[in-house]
Amino acid sequence: MDVLANIDPTSSNSAAADPFRPSFFELIAQEQLSQLLKPAIRYVLTVLAQRHPRYLLRIVNRFDEIYSLLMLAVERHYLRTWNASFTEHFYGLRRRRRPAVSTKRVDASVPPQKLQAARQLRQRDIYVSLAFLVGLPYVHAKLLEYWESVEGGVLTEEDDLFGDEPRGAQRTHSDMTAEQARRIKWEERFRFLYPYAQVGLQLWMLGYNIRYLFGRTPYWRPWLKYMRVDVRRAMGNEEPLQAGAATQRLPSFTSFPFLFTYLLMRKGTSKLLDALKYALPASIFFFKFLEWWYSPSNRRRRGGDGGTETTKRISPPAVLTPSPQGVLYQPPSTYQAPNVLAKAPVDLPVDDMFADATTPATLLHNACPLCGAAPIQNACVLTTGYAFCYTCANAYVDKWHRCPVTLAPLPAGIEHIRRVLV
Repeated sequence: MDVLANIDPTSSNSAAADPFRPSFFELIAQEQLSQLLKPAIRYVLTVLAQRHPRYLLRIVNRFDEIYSLLMLAVERHYLRTWNASFTEHFYGLRRRRRPAVSTKRVDASVPPQKLQAARQLRQRDIYVSLAFLVGLPYVHAKLLEYWESVEGGVLTEEDDLFGDEPRGAQRTHSDMTAEQARRIKWEERFRFLYPYAQVGLQLWMLGYNIRYLFGRTPYWRPWLKYMRVDVRRAMGNEEPLQAGAATQRLPSFTSFPFLFTYLLMRKGTSKLLDALKYALPASIFFFKFLEWWYSPSNRRRRGGDGGTETTKRISPPAVLTPSPQGVLYQPPSTYQAPNVLAKAPVDLPVDDMFADATTPATLLHNACPLCGAAPIQNACVLTTGYAFCYTCANAYVDKWHRCPVTLAPLPAGIEHIRRVLV
């Protein structure tokens, strides 16, 4: 088969060869969409958990397990109803049990209902598909997390940089128990062998991708070959295979209240899972809208009219005035006045920012208000805008959690200190 027909679904050669064979682009697109759903949902939950940690922090900590259970229900519903996974159904693809012999004459001699029933996934095929759609990504995520926990891919201080000493040689101690020694030996072997296992798996996948690209195999993945299940394009007239409670009439509530409630919950769950195929493009549009709304180019959000080139200018923040109880008016005992060449004239007007103070004070440029050193030694600045020596600011803020000049509260303590690189 032509390679272009497997890459470009709009190629004229693809329809002539097999109109229902999906292109390489369609298969890789649905796989990437499936891989992007998990980090996108994790990011949204992480952002929301920062605002509501009491309710969402436990969900974020157990995100892998909760996401796997939810995807197990979603994938099982779509495999039983549409013979396709969630992302395959989104791209108009279907899974089928590949017959041993498939020709136009054989297909014409079999009734359509029997032929369609023979191509549907069996219960065993659904369970195996769930194992590779949900179970395999979960195991891979846990193995990667464990590999990172044993310092996988990280060069520690105990590792020899030039390879003169074998990795982990400094970890062995005479007082270490046998169980601890076995655990450390296992961690070192796992840390060393896991990347090679990943490379081998990816090369195996790449081999099947190349064979599918050149038309050497009808199977997109190696496990699909052992299941004898291939991926095909949808014909466009498919109906749900198992409508079940979605189309079943509800009994009378007065006669069968428990059966009515059970069927109503099943019907609502089925409708909700079917609505996910519409919620996915809607969520993409919603996120793109938020990205545009919070972008700097959005003039309407900043107060501009959007029709002219003028934009609303944001004024600088107001200067925090020194407090009369601060170190500017009440210097500490360790303060030493800096030696200056000349003093300011007494008849100069007082700045507006010191107008509310009881006693006029002058903030000398490039002098620390805490110790009086001029110039400032190892300069730093607080979020209030005033500069100090780093040792002075670190000791004061760590003790009082406030600005020495304005007495503004600094709840995070020394995290409000910013080094000034000159």
